[in-house]
Parts: sequence; C-alpha cells; structure tokens
Amino acid sequence: MKAFRLMILVWISLLTSFVCARAEGVDSVVVGTTPKFIYSLGGTAGINHMMNIELRGEKLGKRTWGANYSLFMTSQANPLDSTISVYDRVFGFPTLEAGLHLLDYSHMRLHTEDVPYMSRPGYVWAAYIAFRRDIYRNRKWSFGYALENGLSLCSRPYNPSTNVDNDLLGQHLSLYFGFGMYAGYRVTPQLELSVGLEYKHNSNGATARPNKGLNAYGLTVRGRCDLNRPEEDKGLTYHERLSKLRQYKKPPFEPYMYLDIDATVGFRTMYEEWLLRRDYMTYEEREQTNSKLGLHTVWSTNFTPMVRYNQVHASGIGLEYAFAGYLARSPLIEKMCGVEKNYKHSKHTLYISAHHEVFYKHLSLAMSIGTYLFRQHGWVGDFYEPSVMETVGIRYYPKFFKPFYIGYNVKANMGKAYDMEVKVGIHAGHWRLKKHKK
Repeated sequence: MKAFRLMILVWISLLTSFVCARAEGVDSVVVGTTPKFIYSLGGTAGINHMMNIELRGEKLGKRTWGANYSLFMTSQANPLDSTISVYDRVFGFPTLEAGLHLLDYSHMRLHTEDVPYMSRPGYVWAAYIAFRRDIYRNRKWSFGYALENGLSLCSRPYNPSTNVDNDLLGQHLSLYFGFGMYAGYRVTPQLELSVGLEYKHNSNGATARPNKGLNAYGLTVRGRCDLNRPEEDKGLTYHERLSKLRQYKKPPFEPYMYLDIDATVGFRTMYEEWLLRRDYMTYEEREQTNSKLGLHTVWSTNFTPMVRYNQVHASGIGLEYAFAGYLARSPLIEKMCGVEKNYKHSKHTLYISAHHEVFYKHLSLAMSIGTYLFRQHGWVGDFYEPSVMETVGIRYYPKFFKPFYIGYNVKANMGKAYDMEVKVGIHAGHWRLKKHKK
C-alpha cells in the first residue's frame, strides 16, 4: 500500500490541475462578457466484453459480458472568450473531464482446472480524469478520441481460498486506464449525445500478484448537458471558430534542446515468488501461507537529451540505470522452485530508450520504449521478462517552478507490468536550435 499512498498524492495533484486548469499564453481580444470555460454535466451507460486469456491450458473466462455506468463533469475553454490558451488552440479546444465509473463485472465468471466453484471479479469503481479531443466538428456532428486515467477499487480481487481463479486483479486498489473513439451529435446548442467504442484496463502495476490485468472493450452511449453555453454561440463550426483567432497570431515557436534528469523509485512484487506459490504449492499450502507478497523497491535515474520541436511535442533518446537490491533473494527462490541451472543475477540494470512527451499546460503524457544494455535477472529474466521495456505515465509541472516536475509511470515488459514508479525530475538547460534557412 505504500506505493499507492504515493500514487494517490500524485493523482490528487493531477486531478486538481485538470479540474482547475487555467489558460496560459493568451491573446487579447475584446468579445464582450462571454464565459471563460463551458461547464457540463453528464452520464454514460454501456456494455463491456472481457478480453479473454488462456491460463493453465484453458480459457479463463467462462462468462465474459459486463456493463459500465458513469457520472462526470467537464470543462472546456470557450473559443469565443477574450483569452485563449495556446494549448487549447493547438488541440482544437479539448474537454477536460473528471468522473466516476461503475464497471459491473459481477456477472463474469472465471474458472480453470478442477476448482469446485466459479471465481468472479465483482464490481470495479474508478475515479478518473480524462482528456477528450474532437478531431472533426461541424454544426451538429463531432468525431474524436478520449484518454482516461485514475484509481480503481475492485470488490472481489484474488483470494487463494474463495476467489482463486481471479488471476486478473490481485488486490482491491488498482490503476485504471481508458481509451475511446466516439461520434457525437448536438441535439440542441446545450445537449449533445454520443456513442463510442471504448477500451478499459485495470491493473495494480505489479504491486501485488496475480496481475494479468482486467481488460474489456465495448460500446458506450453518452449524454452531456452544457450549463453555461452563451446565447451568441449558435453552433459555429470548428473551422469558423479557428478563423476568428487567426488574426491574433503568436510569434512562431522556437525549438530548443534540454536534458531531462529524474530520480525514480519503483514498487513491485517478485514474479518468481508468485510462481512459487501458484505452480509449486498445493491449494492447502496456499491457504496456510500469507497471501501478501513482499513489496520491493527499484531505484533508478534517467538522463535523456530531449528536443522540444513544437509547442506540444518533445522527443529524445536516454539512458537509465536501475538498482534492485531484492534480486539477492532470487537464487533462493529458484532453488525452492526446483530450478537446477545456476543463472546469473545482478542488482544493476542499464537501459536505452526512445522517449516522447506531449504537453498540455502544466501536464504532460510521457512515454518511452527501449531495451536492455545490461540485465541479469536470473531464471525469470530469461523466460518471463521480454527484452523490450515500455513506460507510460503523467507528469505535473508546478507553476512556481516550471522546469521541475513530479509524476508516475507504469513500466512493462511487452505489456506485462514490471513495476509502478513515482518520480521527480527537472529539465536542465535550454539550448535554442538554429532554424534552417529556406
């Protein structure tokens, strides 16, 4: 739970920033007394289908349909306002959202081998924040995508005695990620209905076992009512709104280079310890053993030269060094599992990764993909940890100290969660790049 206490602190700061986002880098235009933000309330209802997996030689899900419901509130910068954020202009006036999901997985059934009962994932409640962006909009129709992130609470996680086949979620508290594509229709200037194809993922980021992750996709119907849309907004098209701003151009963005340096602590449980309990113990032995696995730390630092080549995008290639002291236990666990070969183990790891970051005001979405330059993780490293490593997470840049940031990542090996990371970092240096003359 220590990892999630830190995660909750980071997530609360992100939620506050989303709900209370304020424009920066604005143009001065006099358009009367129009609201700075358009606020809305709404709800959704939909159906979900669990993405089935094979476990112990058979399909885990025996019944895989569920439902989802949510209530939410949104905030969108008003394109007719006298002050427009440069980020809102670049993204086409996106919508920021905060809400609560109820994912009803209580009718799903999980079963393998000769267990005398069906396991269930139960209900999942997820408090989330979301970024919704229209790719196209006219007077009535809109098409776009949404990204969601938050914390979720599962009512029936894995239990070695009463819910043994729930290999999807290993503890009550987890992380939630969502992605969707939608089509919307504006019934009146204040009311919009939409339908979307959505993907929802719940996982504890390897802070507990098991952790296959609960993945589901489905269709969702959504209704949203604007609370303060001005009368003068008669459904102007997206392109007409942009044309109102073209005469108020800002100076062109000047690309620059900087060094991204961070200090990170990751939290994870040992996969080999979970394999020992799952594959080498009887049901009776599992019940007699404490189901809580030890939570271990991985300390790391990253040095990444980055180029910010426009207002919202930056990319670079970096090196990461990690220290995992818990690996000293691996040889002992391997012997308990009956592994005869003597594998090499090292507490030190070196990675090389390609990084990309997308900025929106004081927030950013950071991701990377790379491989190991040096790794000796023993039996598990050779057979259960692919050589490709990827991360995805959110960062928050406090207004009082802009080069500094706090955030979190989920790190994975080819989609298999490795650990959950909390980090602090800084953008060191600010070297302007010369423009090439045409």
